[in-house]
Amino acid sequence: MLAVLAATAVAFVVTEDLKLEPDPIGRPRIDPTVSPVCHCDHQAARIGFRLRGEDVLTLTILDTSGNVVRTLLREARFQPGNHEFGWDGRDQAGRVVPDGRYQPRVELQRVNRTIDFARRITVDTKSPSIRVLHVSRRMLSPDGDGRGDAITIRYRASEPSNVVLLVNGKRQIRTRLRSEGAIRWAPRRLRPGLERLQLVAADAAGNRRAAQPFYVRVRYLEVTPTRLRTRPRKLITVRIGTDFPRYTWRIGRRTGTARRHTLRLRAPTEPGRYRLRISAGGRHDTTVVQVRRPR
Repeated sequence: MLAVLAATAVAFVVTEDLKLEPDPIGRPRIDPTVSPVCHCDHQAARIGFRLRGEDVLTLTILDTSGNVVRTLLREARFQPGNHEFGWDGRDQAGRVVPDGRYQPRVELQRVNRTIDFARRITVDTKSPSIRVLHVSRRMLSPDGDGRGDAITIRYRASEPSNVVLLVNGKRQIRTRLRSEGAIRWAPRRLRPGLERLQLVAADAAGNRRAAQPFYVRVRYLEVTPTRLRTRPRKLITVRIGTDFPRYTWRIGRRTGTARRHTLRLRAPTEPGRYRLRISAGGRHDTTVVQVRRPR
């Protein structure tokens, strides 16, 4: 009985000593995703850790069945300190491995330890899909007056993605990882004309896919048509495109103000070439009115 108690006490002391012995590997840093085909910053997964003592390391990547798909290090000697390695999502022959979860394993020869890291690396080569659900407006007037200054674009992606808004090919806005949401674009100092907008989704592994582009027209003040012909004193009609609540007009010596988007005026009494000038909010546009002689 005393011998059994003594053996139990020795085993307890050995166990406690093992608990007090520090782990030979500390501060593991492992990227959760990798895409070998993304042509981005996620083409390789980082595997980093702190080595507490000099040792000879073998670093391998295992699939879910426990098979080694890649040996990154084989019996390589390293000094204590921080070390970092990378895995590009390929097997020993250089082929891209199937999508799925993989486990890094490090073997330490000197201390005779094998450590399977708890964090797995997910290989993902499939690009997300993205669709524009709604665009709040297709006409912008970004003059800071609070009317027509911004648009909201609602979207949905097939998986959580960072969504980037491109305007004429240049990045404007980038969202956090999410499957759906809205982007509000409130530009400043744009020239009148068409702007090409496109959403691009990038998943956690860096795989990308773009939605169909669409166009938004930037307009502050626009008069159509730009040229018209008429007879003296005839009624002329022009279309005023603006989000300003009021504008002024001038033709010859006549002036006035209006609110409607359709402006109807009598042509001058004398034949000649006149400019109908529309002004609002410090902006101007004109149309040429050619008054011909009566037959």
